[in-house]
Amino acid sequence: MAIIEIQVVFDFLCAWCYIAKRNLDRAVSLYQKTYPGGRSDSFVIKWAPYYLEYNNAPHSVDKLALAETRLAHLTPDQHVALARRMERAGRAAGIDFKWGGMIGPGTRDAHRLVRLASTRSPEVRDAVVEGIFEAYQTREQDITDREVLRGIAVRAGIDGAEADMWLDSDVDVDVVDEEARKNKDIFGGTGVPTFVIQAVNRLDGVQDPMDLLEAFIKVREES
Repeated sequence: MAIIEIQVVFDFLCAWCYIAKRNLDRAVSLYQKTYPGGRSDSFVIKWAPYYLEYNNAPHSVDKLALAETRLAHLTPDQHVALARRMERAGRAAGIDFKWGGMIGPGTRDAHRLVRLASTRSPEVRDAVVEGIFEAYQTREQDITDREVLRGIAVRAGIDGAEADMWLDSDVDVDVVDEEARKNKDIFGGTGVPTFVIQAVNRLDGVQDPMDLLEAFIKVREES
């Protein structure tokens, strides 16, 4: 039996990161179904925070208005082409992107919730990661809203009282902030998503499931 460790550097504001997450899910499933003995191997996935910091206001703002400001360097035709490209890529990964809704000044608490979920089972952690992505990218919900995060935590299997205590506290704020800062120092040149497999094999950007599968096989046969 082998252990394949994957670090995913990401932010929930990044639509490409959601596609990358779905492609990773698919690649892991393919590996376990097709690689000889793959079902006996284990994947240890760490979701590593990165702050894109799109909204610098101290309050929630409209996502569409924010996107217009961020993408002001694009022509209207380029803006439409980018949206269509992302929507096509999303549909291929089973994601129906919606661009409306609001977003607050940071994703710290969303990443902190992933940290709490990571102390539970991989299934709970994955449900929280998927739930936050889904809320922001397809349900047009503000993932800086405490109640939105609480609902995701409870649906993933975290006790409501524990979620309340965690979200109302400052537990691990400094840890998550420092990790996000280090990740920006390391990966800021290429941005997110970034995969690091077995601590040394780095893949920048969205990866096709088959490319990820090949990377898994490579590190497995080198171990």
